[in-house]
Amino acid sequence: MKLRILGGIVAGLIAGIVLAVVMRILPISTADGSQITMITYASRLIHAASTRVGWLAYLVYGIVLGVLFGASLPVRRVRRLRATVLGGVWGVGWFVVSGFGLVPALLGDRLGSPAAIQALGSIAVPLLVGHIVYGFVLGAVLHMFVHAIDRPGGSGRAQPLRRAA
Repeated sequence: MKLRILGGIVAGLIAGIVLAVVMRILPISTADGSQITMITYASRLIHAASTRVGWLAYLVYGIVLGVLFGASLPVRRVRRLRATVLGGVWGVGWFVVSGFGLVPALLGDRLGSPAAIQALGSIAVPLLVGHIVYGFVLGAVLHMFVHAIDRPGGSGRAQPLRRAA
């Protein structure tokens, strides 16, 4: 379990960086018609003046979701492709949670209200794309990390370093 949680931290950080890059690239339209990135949108959601806070928010979000994913996935018994696909499904699930729950809550809107649905409409595509990419990277990196560290036999302990003769 400790190895999966550590793997979730590492995979969540890497996938969170990828998510933040995707969110930096994908633009959205604001109510006044101007274009901003999702990083700027995230910064505004948490009432921060700097977009660096938006980057940090995506990294923290990625790590937290990575730990939850690592703790819930029996990664030793799952092949890489399946772990990657399950990560993508995980990303879609968190798109739903964040899009329909977290974003409206941070905006101060009631869940399912017209204002919440309108806000989601403007960010849905970039948010979905970002979460799917995040999930794929999360699943693949978690699988690679756990299988690189875990020795055959599945004890969960790191392999000792051996020198080649």
